[in-house]
Amino acid sequence: MAKDLGNLPGNHCTPSLLAKRAQKLCDDHKEKLSCQILTEIHLNEPQKEFNNRTFDALLAVSKGSEQPPRLIILEYSGGKKNAAPIVLVGKGVTFDSGGISLKPPNKMDEMKFDMMGAAAVLGTISATAELQLPLNVVGIIPAVENLPSGSAMKPGDVITSLSGQTIEILNTDAEGRLILCDALTYAERYKPDVVIDIATLTGAFR
Repeated sequence: MAKDLGNLPGNHCTPSLLAKRAQKLCDDHKEKLSCQILTEIHLNEPQKEFNNRTFDALLAVSKGSEQPPRLIILEYSGGKKNAAPIVLVGKGVTFDSGGISLKPPNKMDEMKFDMMGAAAVLGTISATAELQLPLNVVGIIPAVENLPSGSAMKPGDVITSLSGQTIEILNTDAEGRLILCDALTYAERYKPDVVIDIATLTGAFR
């Protein structure tokens, strides 16, 4: 499943498609698996648990693309009711051009693989549900596309993450840490036993 998602071209594997695959996975395992998809509207809403801050770091990355961002949350309940869950956080940049800090054209087509962290989380959750493991597992996938445009974030911009920390953007090709920091902050609400962060480090092929 993960490899199939990774091999899809960027114009097919969008944040919305990842969300649809997650929803289908939940529909196939309704007994123990639930799914929540936060759209751009939800991501812009003040989060009471986090002092009314929004997902500004995640949203900043998606600003240059016409593909809307998604925050995908999968909850598998196979363990004891009050047992702290394992949280998996997977980087889901469905195509990474580098943004304004544009990558060299050589092998840029391979930047469709920058969502393999997300694919790994979906594959792991799928296997967990099929095996009916006696665990509580949460999968969190921040899904965006990183492209340059007139509305894209710029080097020198300053944004505030969901945790309240300010971030100065020096290179828009460092987008993975932006989407992951908001997702990792969101993971705190589950009071997890452990958090496993899965991300690609594709580089700029220099």
